[in-house]
Amino acid sequence: MTIAALHRLLDEIDTQGGPEAARQGRLRLTDDTQEGPEPMAQPVPQLSSIPDLPLKARPTNEPQPLPVGQLLKWGDEHPDPEVQDQAARARAALGGLRKRYATDQELTAITTEAEQLEKRLAELRTREAELVPAKPKKTRKPVGYPAAEVRAWAAANGVDCPPVGRVPKKVVEAWRASLPQAG
Repeated sequence: MTIAALHRLLDEIDTQGGPEAARQGRLRLTDDTQEGPEPMAQPVPQLSSIPDLPLKARPTNEPQPLPVGQLLKWGDEHPDPEVQDQAARARAALGGLRKRYATDQELTAITTEAEQLEKRLAELRTREAELVPAKPKKTRKPVGYPAAEVRAWAAANGVDCPPVGRVPKKVVEAWRASLPQAG
């Protein structure tokens, strides 16, 4: 029975009164493969006649599930082309699942390794910061001339000098040359 047929059967049971109607034997179910509304060849078992089984126990007359590989082999060798087609589709779906599973496993491993590496790198950077001596602040060397006085002299004598920043060396040398020499 296909899943679609099972869904139709369950829908039909619901329309005829549900499980209670099945317990009381009031269901009139038809076989979808036949023409017309004839009753199914096998009667629907009464739910009260089915013994209560533990969830994991299987009735002895029910076939044991096959491993996937054996089931696919059976489907490939089956004389019905529809069963062979189902086996081929299942094989393709399993191949896709295997590929996706392998990809997900690899991505998980990469992510885990990347997180471990980032953690280790943070530890190393912290340790490096502890070991590296602090860089001293850069202090300007004091200049050997009064900058404001040199700028005023340059402005009074028509020498080009920027109003801010270091005074150019040639301006300082000209200023020093203009000073009276100490005797």
